[in-house]
Amino acid sequence: MQKVPFGPESMFHLVRDKLYFTVHESEESTVEVICGLPSLFFFSSTIPESYAPFCDDFGPLDISLVVRFCEEVRSKVEHPSLAHRRVVFYTPLVPEFVTNSTTLLCCYLMLFENMTPEGAFARFDRIAGLPLLHYRDATYRMPTFHLTILDCLKGLRRAMDLAWVDPIGFDIEAYCAYYESESHDLNVVSPHFVAFACPADEPAADLPVARSPRDHIGLFKELGVSDVVRLNEAGHYSDQEFVDGGFKHHDLEFEDCTCPSSDVVRRFLDICDAAEGAVAVHCLAGLGRTGTLIGCHMIKHHGFTAAECIGYLRLMRPGSVIGSQQHFLQLIQDCQWHGNEPVASGALLRKVGDGACWNDQTAAPLSPDTQMSSVSEHMVALAVDGPRDDSDRSQRSPPRPEGWSNGNGVENFESHGSDGEGDEEESAAGVPREGQ
Repeated sequence: MQKVPFGPESMFHLVRDKLYFTVHESEESTVEVICGLPSLFFFSSTIPESYAPFCDDFGPLDISLVVRFCEEVRSKVEHPSLAHRRVVFYTPLVPEFVTNSTTLLCCYLMLFENMTPEGAFARFDRIAGLPLLHYRDATYRMPTFHLTILDCLKGLRRAMDLAWVDPIGFDIEAYCAYYESESHDLNVVSPHFVAFACPADEPAADLPVARSPRDHIGLFKELGVSDVVRLNEAGHYSDQEFVDGGFKHHDLEFEDCTCPSSDVVRRFLDICDAAEGAVAVHCLAGLGRTGTLIGCHMIKHHGFTAAECIGYLRLMRPGSVIGSQQHFLQLIQDCQWHGNEPVASGALLRKVGDGACWNDQTAAPLSPDTQMSSVSEHMVALAVDGPRDDSDRSQRSPPRPEGWSNGNGVENFESHGSDGEGDEEESAAGVPREGQ
């Protein structure tokens, strides 16, 4: 697709000679452009600016906001009074907001204009100089894994193809009722999994909001949960409460902000295989360790790449998978399987040693506690136990197992213009040529 140069206030065609996209430098320029082009309908949204960060993360927006945004755009594109006017979505010239706006508009193009993830993103990728950022994990550390808009789109598309989520019929009210409420903080990630924050009988320093197991039991039964898996340390609640409620309860504790051993991965997947219903998984916040193990299942059984998996998980439960866990899922993506145990070949270990699994980040390595157990001359069982999330890690690369080499809104309802199909590469009547 032919590249066009980016410039503030330039307008870029997205679809059907109907929907356009632009970036404005200031409120003053917005008013000036709207007044100067009365035949066009300009609109914006606060949704791209509404992400609530955990740390230095800025998106992607959760699925409920994706659906809301898409409905906002569709309401403008299909509004009877705008049938003969082109509509232009504008966003402020802030890279984080431009990135979120692009992701959301791509979702609209996928959901309502039947574009592929690649086709939708190509409408923006052709704009040379458009200030797009990579998404990052929910930490304050230097990011070492770059999640792209296309990763998020492909993850959502794969989940839609699996009938895990139907954005068009998505129940926004239910999503918001489940997520970060006073009695529970959970998200239905797929028909197989519920990700949730650790229940607690009493508030604690690491769990200031006490959400009792009792508050989860009725909801879990409604969601078809049969098993509960705890990944963090015990003591916040009595496991017996879930058992008495009719659930199987499993303890698979491993350290916060680290990656699971191959044995933990195997045991988790064994539990999932044996479960009669959905599996509810929690660590402390229900983000890092929880997302990592759910991601292992998604990659092994449903063909997600690591990046697609992370992108989708963050759409369903923002903040999922952090730090070295992102790279761990890349290893899971490329490994072989001995039953439910992940197995890494010598070639994969060399790939990791060359930095190919680490987004070409070659900063000084950490010295984590790791274990590698030999399976045969050419295969080793994967087991990575990363370090704790300490502040001095900010300039360092993710951990490598021992023996791995170090690869160093204003709206305008004025008069309308003509409608019709136009060529993508040429200016529509009344619309400045792209890049100008």
